[in-house]
Amino acid sequence: MLFIAIFSYSPEDRNLVIERGMGSDKTVGVTIKGEWFDVSGHRVFRLFEAEDDSHLAASIFSWTDLGVAEIIPVMETEKALKLFKRAGKKS
Repeated sequence: MLFIAIFSYSPEDRNLVIERGMGSDKTVGVTIKGEWFDVSGHRVFRLFEAEDDSHLAASIFSWTDLGVAEIIPVMETEKALKLFKRAGKKS
């Protein structure tokens, strides 16, 4: 399943976040699809796929000492629209 993580960190932790290297996470069961730094603030956006909830938790846990991650499940728009149309017909 696809997720977007919005990782927020304190300004004083910026160098630690850079040293640890956000894009270097190699958690088994997780594939990073893309990652972006918010150049105007202290956030990182990551699009990733996780095999299951255990792999999702493992990929986030290693960063919880430096900030907070908001995890949002996402789906490609075309796929979501088909799903919603099918679900609407069942109602």
